[in-house]
Amino acid sequence: MPINARIGKISKNEEEYYFAYEGGKWRQVKLKEKAWHSLKSVKYVEGILDEKEGVVIKRVYKRSGKVISVDYFVKRGDSLEDLNCIKGTEFEGETIEIFKTDDITIYRYAGNYFEDKTSLVKFLTLQIRRRVEEKLGSELISLDAKLKGETDKAYLLVINGKEVWVPKSVGKYLDGKVTLPIWFVKNNNLADVKDYEERVDNEVRKYEEKIARLVFEL
Repeated sequence: MPINARIGKISKNEEEYYFAYEGGKWRQVKLKEKAWHSLKSVKYVEGILDEKEGVVIKRVYKRSGKVISVDYFVKRGDSLEDLNCIKGTEFEGETIEIFKTDDITIYRYAGNYFEDKTSLVKFLTLQIRRRVEEKLGSELISLDAKLKGETDKAYLLVINGKEVWVPKSVGKYLDGKVTLPIWFVKNNNLADVKDYEERVDNEVRKYEEKIARLVFEL
């Protein structure tokens, strides 16, 4: 069955685009038997994919202007097949997979695709940073606070001149002091967290060289 594709704004909030990789760059796919659809906020072209066998296809799906997914396929006959990746190396319990043609190399990690090693390194480093921030951010610190009000679920406190509602599930107030996790303090700008940020940077730095070496040896 021929491969049908829609390109453009396919509904009020959705967009869909297809690209083919050729000559070292992405271009919009070629379609035949095209039909244009235009109605109010909907405007797209629909047709049968007219690309050669074995070409790498990228599908970009957007919702409300935001990219939701980017998927890659290979055209095989009248179907788009998932990339046939080979296993590379493991990082943090997930395998980095590799798809290669004469023209392009694509990496896959934890369901995400990367068209170059640099973007893969950035992603892995960001994953580590988030994990470290979550770990260190859960540590507790005590701050001076003034109680202005209270409900069953939260305190209304003044901390360093700033009025803020603190959920009782997050912080504990007692005798002019409130105990809070660092992440809450940081997110609400309640105190200087430079020491925490330096600790995060130092922990991430320990991984950066390992990540770069691991990826660039693929």
